[in-house]
Amino acid sequence: MNPDPVIDVDGHVLMEAADGWLDYFDAAEAREMEELLLGNRGHWYARDGGDKAAAYRAIRERNKGEGGWDPRARLTDMDAEGIDVAVLFGTEMGLNRDAYSPGICRGYNNWLADYCAADPERLRGVALLPLEDVDAACRELERAVGELGFAGFFMKSSVNRRTADAAHYDPIYATAERLDVPLLLHIPHELRTFVHEQLGYSFLRSHVIHPFSEMLSVLDVIFGGLLDRFELLRIGFMEGQVGWLPWFVWRMQEQYEEYAPRPGMDPGLNKPPMEYLDEGRLFFSCDPEEKYLGFAAGTRLTPQTLGEDCILWASDYPHSDAIFPGALETFMRQPDLSADQKRKITSRNARALLYGGAPG
Repeated sequence: MNPDPVIDVDGHVLMEAADGWLDYFDAAEAREMEELLLGNRGHWYARDGGDKAAAYRAIRERNKGEGGWDPRARLTDMDAEGIDVAVLFGTEMGLNRDAYSPGICRGYNNWLADYCAADPERLRGVALLPLEDVDAACRELERAVGELGFAGFFMKSSVNRRTADAAHYDPIYATAERLDVPLLLHIPHELRTFVHEQLGYSFLRSHVIHPFSEMLSVLDVIFGGLLDRFELLRIGFMEGQVGWLPWFVWRMQEQYEEYAPRPGMDPGLNKPPMEYLDEGRLFFSCDPEEKYLGFAAGTRLTPQTLGEDCILWASDYPHSDAIFPGALETFMRQPDLSADQKRKITSRNARALLYGGAPG
């Protein structure tokens, strides 16, 4: 067995492009999901003139490869790319709507479990939870991990004006901590609404939304006291890149040292913000082609922690902006990363996030 398996920490599935996906929902839920994903409330509908058949074709045509809905095709592509394990998020599901009912989450998770059943050691699902119903969310997380074999659960960076540090979610985090699975925060933040208003639907949205969403999420997690309340919880920040990370950690620490001593401005943390990175519980996914990846990996974020200790590799396959074929090859050609840094980023850090233990 490969001692350093290549782990893609942010791949995606496209349930809405699969055959028979509506069968996973009861009649009312199926109507809602078809309208949401292919109908006039859907992401693809607006692009394709309101025709559901055209929207269905567009989903397939505008993504790269059939692996988003066909697990056998994905495994073939993983073999060709040199990827051993893929961690799988939804696309429309969970990322372009704020809340789902328990039944819809259960149906999606069942579909994803059947997808992963093609090779459950290599295809690792992450659960979608009904976040407005905390008791139901805890039960679904128990089922997803205990019965379906999922690797963790994911949330958008903020949901219904509620950020990740909100006490509302504490029972879910307590369940995740007990089950020893991570929280995976995936962009976008609700900052997206403001950006859409300012920039419209242009490529400038992702220029701003991806890194800024992640910056806000880091502030929520650290300054919101989440890491103090749950001292074992591991957290991954997905699809925000990492070139900004050294500057941001420095800035966060500088602002804390400047303002925390002032009356009424101490956030009440158990330690300075920089020191939370030393616990080895926070991880950040990179893009394969990032220009400043070598800088971020080689920079000492804290006196004890280098960037290479908390960066993860991700392909974003099969999304239209992913590098395919060649995501891993592109990363391995990064000129400013050593062989050991590449092993950490593609394997060891991901294992620490998913399974616990020291990074690197």
